[in-house]
Amino acid sequence: MTLRIEEAIARAKRNGKKVLKKDIAARIWPDSVESAQQVNMTRLCNGSAVRIAPEWVCIICEMTGCTADFLLGLTND
Repeated sequence: MTLRIEEAIARAKRNGKKVLKKDIAARIWPDSVESAQQVNMTRLCNGSAVRIAPEWVCIICEMTGCTADFLLGLTND
């Protein structure tokens, strides 16, 4: 499953909120080194992540201001 992270970040930017993938990754994996965070974020963005934890979806939605339905591709709102 591919999360619409880049679209959510673009939407946040249009709404005046600056969100970077590296900042999201730092919140999701705070105990990992930055290079591991980047690899994991890339996997989330391109759909090759082995699992997607519900709390990750919550963090991304909170930081970007989108809904889980949007992030998961269930709606375009």
